[in-house]
Amino acid sequence: MNAPEVRLEHESVPAVQVLAGNPSTAAKRLGEVFGVEFGLWEMSAGSMSDVEAEELFIVLSGSATVQIHARNGFEAAELRLLPGTVCHLSEGMHTSWTLDGPLRKMYLAPAG
Repeated sequence: MNAPEVRLEHESVPAVQVLAGNPSTAAKRLGEVFGVEFGLWEMSAGSMSDVEAEELFIVLSGSATVQIHARNGFEAAELRLLPGTVCHLSEGMHTSWTLDGPLRKMYLAPAG
């Protein structure tokens, strides 16, 4: 499979999560190995808030700035995501994602 060429079906981000623009997201579960789910996730240009699930990912294309908000024991931080960036987000983190163009990542998450 050529991950950048896999077609993904985008859906609008719920209005309550939109911070700017008209962002949409898409995800495709590709499978499971060793009890870990893997797949692709993509977001279009815009800005949105989210509450994260446990995941490890690598950015395949695009770029983003992610703000981690100080909450639930997590410290505030700013991440700059670029192709090749490997990142771990913990379940319950409150984040804000800002993209000037599409970003695609391959994720690994607990199965189930």
